[in-house]
Amino acid sequence: MYKKEKKGGSIMKAKYFTAESRDAAVAIAVSYFGCNEEDITFEIISEGEEAGACQLEAIVGSKGEIANMDAHYGVFYENDGVYLELYRERGLGNKLDNNDLMQHLSRKNICELNMSAVQALTLATMGRVKIAKPQKEQIYGESISINITADEQSVSATLYAPEPGGPMLSIEAARKKLSEAGVTHGLDEQALSMFLEEKDYGHPHVVAIATPAEDGIDGKLIFNFSTDERTGCPREIGGGRVDYRSLDLYVSVEQGQLLITRVPATEGMPGTSVKGKIIKQKPGKDVAFPRGKNVEISQEKTEMRALCSGMVEFINNSVNVSSVYNIKGDCDLSVGNIDFDGSVHISGNVRSGSVVKATGAIVVGGSVEAATIIAGGNVEVKGGMQGGDKGLIEAGGSVNILYVERGTVLADGPVTVDVSIHSFIETAHTLTAKGKRGAIIGGRVGSSGNIIANYIGALSNTRTEVVVGVMQRKRARLQFLEKEIERLPREQDKLDKLDAYLRKTKDTMEPEKWELLHRSGIENRRLNNEYLEDCKFEINKLTYELENSTEGRIHVFNTVFSGSRVLIGSDTYVVNDDINYVSFRYSDKQVVYGPCEITQDKKSA
Repeated sequence: MYKKEKKGGSIMKAKYFTAESRDAAVAIAVSYFGCNEEDITFEIISEGEEAGACQLEAIVGSKGEIANMDAHYGVFYENDGVYLELYRERGLGNKLDNNDLMQHLSRKNICELNMSAVQALTLATMGRVKIAKPQKEQIYGESISINITADEQSVSATLYAPEPGGPMLSIEAARKKLSEAGVTHGLDEQALSMFLEEKDYGHPHVVAIATPAEDGIDGKLIFNFSTDERTGCPREIGGGRVDYRSLDLYVSVEQGQLLITRVPATEGMPGTSVKGKIIKQKPGKDVAFPRGKNVEISQEKTEMRALCSGMVEFINNSVNVSSVYNIKGDCDLSVGNIDFDGSVHISGNVRSGSVVKATGAIVVGGSVEAATIIAGGNVEVKGGMQGGDKGLIEAGGSVNILYVERGTVLADGPVTVDVSIHSFIETAHTLTAKGKRGAIIGGRVGSSGNIIANYIGALSNTRTEVVVGVMQRKRARLQFLEKEIERLPREQDKLDKLDAYLRKTKDTMEPEKWELLHRSGIENRRLNNEYLEDCKFEINKLTYELENSTEGRIHVFNTVFSGSRVLIGSDTYVVNDDINYVSFRYSDKQVVYGPCEITQDKKSA
C-alpha cells in the first residue's frame, strides 16, 4: 500500500520507483500519480546492468517548485514491510528536519522499528529503506505535549497536527494528559479551550499558572510631624511678603498628640505550584519604635503619642518631647517670635519687637526691651524691663522682675518688683515693691489685693496712682459676660423656632437633611446651655470680687510723696504732703489712713 509522502507540514507528490527498466519504472510512476509522463520529473537514482536494478525519483510539480524543493520524507506501508523514503533539498530549499521525522515515526507507533536503518538513511540524506516488518498502518490523531518549568510556575502545551483522517484531541483528553503530567493547580480552562480551538500546531501556549506567593510587606513608621531639619526661614504671610519674626525653629506638639504611627509587617500569603506544592512566602520585616522621652506607646504597639505639650525633636533615632523651649542667648531676629505650648527659658535678653508666648512659664535670664511677653503661667525676669511705652508682660500666674520702666505688666498672680517707673501694673493678687528701693514712681499700679512698698511717688512730686480693687480688665470682662447673658436667650429662641419647623416638615423633608438639621439643633442647644452656665459662674465670681474689692490695703514702710493719688473703692485720696510709715484702707465710703499695719519683716507675706 502506497501513501503520499509528507514533509514538515505540506504534501509533496514525490516517490521512488524501482523496476527492471527505466520504462517500466516510468510506467509505474505515471499509474501511481494518475497524470501524463510530461507532468513528472524523473531522476535516475541507480541503474544496474542486471534486471530490476533501475530506481527512479519521480516528482510532480513545476520546474520552479522542483528547483527549490525542500527536503522531505514519506512512510509507506507495503506488502513486504514498512519503508521510509527521504528526498533531499534542491536549490534554495530547506534541509530535512530530523526532529520532525523522528516525532512522526514515534507518533506512527511502528512495531519493531529499525532505528539503525532510519539513522543510516538520514545520514545519506536521500533514498529508500525498509524500517519495519509488514503491519497495519496506524493513523494518529492530534496529540499534545506538556512542558512544566523547572520552578513549577507555569505549564506550556504544544498541540501537534493529526494525519488526514486522524481524530481530534478532546478537552477531556487534554485535561487527562495534564493530570498525568502532575498538573493539579492553576489550570486555565478558558486558555486550554482556546488552545484546542485555534489549532496553532507546533507552538507552545501557556495553559496553567501557579498561584505565586505574596511576600509580606515590611513594617514602617509614619511620622506625623516634620522630621526635616529646621530651616529657620521666615513665614510667608501672602502677597509676596514674609514675617521675619516667625521662624521655622521647632515643631510644636500638644499633649496626647499622635507623633508616630507604626504599621506592622504582614506575613504574606503562601503560593501553590502547578503541581500543588506550597510555595513559601517571605514574611515582612517588622520595625520598632525609636527611643523617646516624654512619649508613650499604645498597648497595641501601633501609636506613639506626646505625654506633654511642647516641642518635639527627632535626633539620633530618638523622639524627644520637651515642655521647655530653651533659647541660648538673646531672643532677637535670629530667633524670631515664639509661640510655644509649654515653658520658655531664655538665657539672654528679649530684644525690642520680639513676641514671646507660652502656655507655661517664661524665664528671662537678662532684661526685656520694648517686647511682648505673654505666659499662661509665671514670668520671671532676672533683669528688668525698659519698655519704651511699648513693652508688655502678661502672665496667668505671678511676675517677678527687678524693675519696670515705661512698661505694662498684667498678672493674675502676685507681682514682685524692686522699682516701677512710669509704668502700668495690674495684678489680681498682691503687688510688692521690695529690694534696695522698693519704690513705685509715676504711672499707675493696681491690685485686687494689697499693695506693699517702701516708697510711692518721688521728691519731684511725680504723679503716681495706686489703686486697690477690681482691675479694669475684670470690669470689662464682667460687662462682656452680662451682654452674653442677654444674647443667649435670643439664640435659644432661634433653636425653638427650628424645632417647630422640623416638627412640621418631618414628613415632607428629605430624611437625611431633616436628621442633619435635627442633630445640629440638639448639639447647638447643648453648647449654648453649657456656655450659659459658664457665664453665670464667672459672673458670680467677678461680682463677689467687686463687692469685696474694698478689703485691700496699701502699706508703705517709708514715704508716700506729695503728688501721689490713692484709689480704693469709689474714693480717691490725693496726697498733698509727704506721709511716712502709713497704711491706707477703705472705711465708710472713703479712703482713710493710719500708722502702717504691718511690720517690715512681713512685707513679703
